Amino acid sequence: MDEDSYRQTYNRINNAPCVFEKGILSLKSQCTYQHKFHLADRHCVGCTDTVMQLNCKAFLDHLRKQTRFIFKINIDGPLPHNKEIKVQNGGMLGIQKLLVSQSANQLPNEPPSQLPEKCSTSDTDQSLPDIAVLMQKSIECYGSIEAVPYNLIMPSVTNYKTRPKRQKSK
Repeated sequence: MDEDSYRQTYNRINNAPCVFEKGILSLKSQCTYQHKFHLADRHCVGCTDTVMQLNCKAFLDHLRKQTRFIFKINIDGPLPHNKEIKVQNGGMLGIQKLLVSQSANQLPNEPPSQLPEKCSTSDTDQSLPDIAVLMQKSIECYGSIEAVPYNLIMPSVTNYKTRPKRQKSK
Protein backbone atom coordinates (compact mmCIF):
# COMPACT_ATOMS: atom_id res chain seq x y z
CA MET A 1 0.00 0.00 0.00
CA ASP A 2 1.52 3.32 -1.00
CA GLU A 3 1.42 6.32 1.35
CA ASP A 4 -1.37 8.16 -0.48
CA SER A 5 -3.63 5.12 -0.39
CA TYR A 6 -2.81 4.61 3.26
CA ARG A 7 -3.72 8.24 4.13
CA GLN A 8 -7.00 8.02 2.19
CA THR A 9 -7.96 4.76 3.89
CA TYR A 10 -6.88 6.10 7.29
CA ASN A 11 -9.03 9.23 6.90
CA ARG A 12 -11.99 7.17 5.72
CA ILE A 13 -11.76 4.65 8.60
CA ASN A 14 -10.74 7.04 11.38
CA ASN A 15 -13.15 9.96 11.14
CA ALA A 16 -12.22 11.11 14.68
CA PRO A 17 -8.44 10.74 15.06
CA CYS A 18 -6.99 11.17 18.53
CA VAL A 19 -4.81 14.28 18.70
CA PHE A 20 -2.66 12.54 21.34
CA GLU A 21 -2.05 9.55 19.06
CA LYS A 22 1.75 9.80 19.25
CA GLY A 23 1.70 10.08 23.04
CA ILE A 24 -0.62 7.08 23.40
CA LEU A 25 1.36 4.98 20.93
CA SER A 26 4.59 5.80 22.78
CA LEU A 27 2.94 4.15 25.82
CA LYS A 28 3.44 7.23 28.03
CA SER A 29 -0.26 8.05 28.40
CA GLN A 30 -3.68 6.54 27.92
CA CYS A 31 -7.25 7.74 27.47
CA THR A 32 -10.64 6.50 28.51
CA TYR A 33 -11.96 7.36 25.02
CA GLN A 34 -9.15 5.89 22.93
CA HIS A 35 -9.90 3.35 20.23
CA LYS A 36 -6.80 1.54 18.97
CA PHE A 37 -6.78 -0.21 15.62
CA HIS A 38 -4.31 -1.47 13.02
CA LEU A 39 -4.10 -0.45 9.39
CA ALA A 40 -1.47 -1.83 7.02
CA ASP A 41 0.77 -3.03 9.85
CA ARG A 42 0.59 0.36 11.57
CA HIS A 43 -0.94 1.23 14.91
CA CYS A 44 -3.56 3.97 14.98
CA VAL A 45 -5.72 5.66 17.64
CA GLY A 46 -9.16 7.18 17.28
CA CYS A 47 -11.34 9.08 19.73
CA THR A 48 -14.83 7.89 20.67
CA ASP A 49 -15.99 11.20 22.24
CA THR A 50 -16.39 14.29 20.04
CA VAL A 51 -16.44 16.82 22.90
CA MET A 52 -13.32 15.36 24.48
CA GLN A 53 -11.59 15.38 21.11
CA LEU A 54 -12.30 19.12 20.79
CA ASN A 55 -11.03 19.77 24.34
CA CYS A 56 -7.85 17.81 23.66
CA LYS A 57 -7.32 19.64 20.37
CA ALA A 58 -7.72 23.04 22.07
CA PHE A 59 -5.27 22.03 24.83
CA LEU A 60 -2.71 20.68 22.37
CA ASP A 61 -3.05 23.74 20.09
CA HIS A 62 -2.27 26.04 23.04
CA LEU A 63 0.71 23.90 24.01
CA ARG A 64 2.05 23.86 20.45
CA LYS A 65 1.72 27.62 20.16
CA GLN A 66 3.76 28.10 23.37
CA THR A 67 6.40 25.54 22.43
CA ARG A 68 7.10 26.97 18.97
CA PHE A 69 8.75 29.89 20.75
CA ILE A 70 10.60 27.71 23.25
CA PHE A 71 11.83 25.25 20.60
CA LYS A 72 12.70 28.19 18.28
CA ILE A 73 10.65 26.68 15.46
CA ASN A 74 9.29 29.12 12.90
CA ILE A 75 7.28 26.87 10.59
CA ASP A 76 3.56 26.91 9.86
CA GLY A 77 3.08 23.16 9.48
CA PRO A 78 3.15 20.39 12.04
CA LEU A 79 5.97 20.09 14.56
CA PRO A 80 8.78 17.61 13.85
CA HIS A 81 8.01 14.14 15.25
CA ASN A 82 10.45 14.34 18.17
CA LYS A 83 9.14 17.78 19.23
CA GLU A 84 5.53 16.58 18.96
CA ILE A 85 6.34 13.66 21.29
CA LYS A 86 7.82 16.15 23.78
CA VAL A 87 4.72 18.35 23.57
CA GLN A 88 2.24 15.50 23.99
CA ASN A 89 3.99 13.48 26.69
CA GLY A 90 5.56 16.42 28.50
CA GLY A 91 2.26 18.30 28.38
CA MET A 92 0.38 15.42 29.99
CA LEU A 93 3.01 15.04 32.70
CA GLY A 94 2.95 18.81 33.24
CA ILE A 95 -0.83 19.06 33.62
CA GLN A 96 -0.76 16.03 35.92
CA LYS A 97 1.90 17.67 38.13
CA LEU A 98 0.01 20.96 38.07
CA LEU A 99 -3.26 19.40 39.21
CA VAL A 100 -1.56 17.30 41.91
CA SER A 101 0.35 20.30 43.26
CA GLN A 102 -2.77 22.47 43.15
CA SER A 103 -4.76 19.98 45.20
CA ALA A 104 -1.91 19.93 47.72
CA ASN A 105 -1.73 23.77 47.64
CA GLN A 106 1.95 23.63 46.66
CA LEU A 107 2.28 25.83 43.60
CA PRO A 108 5.64 27.57 43.86
CA ASN A 109 4.75 30.76 41.96
CA GLU A 110 1.26 31.59 43.22
CA PRO A 111 -0.07 32.53 46.65
CA PRO A 112 -2.55 29.99 48.08
CA SER A 113 -5.42 32.52 47.91
CA GLN A 114 -5.38 32.37 44.08
CA LEU A 115 -5.70 28.60 43.85
CA PRO A 116 -9.05 27.18 42.74
CA GLU A 117 -10.82 25.15 45.42
CA LYS A 118 -12.24 22.53 43.01
CA CYS A 119 -8.92 20.92 42.15
CA SER A 120 -9.10 17.46 43.67
CA THR A 121 -6.82 14.89 42.12
CA SER A 122 -7.84 11.50 43.39
CA ASP A 123 -7.84 10.23 39.79
CA THR A 124 -4.68 12.03 38.62
CA ASP A 125 -2.10 10.51 40.97
CA GLN A 126 -1.43 7.53 38.71
CA SER A 127 1.85 6.85 36.96
CA LEU A 128 0.35 6.62 33.45
CA PRO A 129 -1.75 9.76 32.86
CA ASP A 130 -5.32 9.37 31.59
CA ILE A 131 -5.80 12.19 29.11
CA ALA A 132 -9.59 12.37 29.48
CA VAL A 133 -9.41 12.56 33.28
CA LEU A 134 -6.76 15.27 33.14
CA MET A 135 -8.77 17.32 30.62
CA GLN A 136 -11.95 17.02 32.71
CA LYS A 137 -10.12 17.98 35.92
CA SER A 138 -8.49 20.94 34.15
CA ILE A 139 -11.86 22.23 32.99
CA GLU A 140 -13.34 21.76 36.49
CA CYS A 141 -10.39 23.49 38.07
CA TYR A 142 -9.90 26.42 35.68
CA GLY A 143 -13.28 26.75 33.97
CA SER A 144 -11.96 26.17 30.45
CA ILE A 145 -8.98 24.80 28.54
CA GLU A 146 -7.93 28.34 27.60
CA ALA A 147 -7.64 29.35 31.29
CA VAL A 148 -5.09 26.65 32.19
CA PRO A 149 -1.76 28.25 33.26
CA TYR A 150 0.35 26.89 30.39
CA ASN A 151 3.42 28.71 31.69
CA LEU A 152 3.46 26.23 34.61
CA ILE A 153 3.25 23.24 32.24
CA MET A 154 6.08 24.35 29.95
CA PRO A 155 8.95 23.16 32.21
CA SER A 156 7.63 19.60 31.94
CA VAL A 157 7.49 19.90 28.15
CA THR A 158 11.00 21.28 27.79
CA ASN A 159 12.47 18.81 30.31
CA TYR A 160 10.78 15.73 28.83
CA LYS A 161 13.40 13.34 27.51
CA THR A 162 12.53 11.37 24.41
CA ARG A 163 14.27 8.11 23.78
CA PRO A 164 17.71 8.54 22.24
CA LYS A 165 18.27 7.85 18.56
CA ARG A 166 19.30 4.31 17.75
CA GLN A 167 22.88 3.73 16.72
CA LYS A 168 23.19 2.39 13.21
CA SER A 169 24.89 -0.98 13.21
CA LYS A 170 27.88 -1.29 10.91
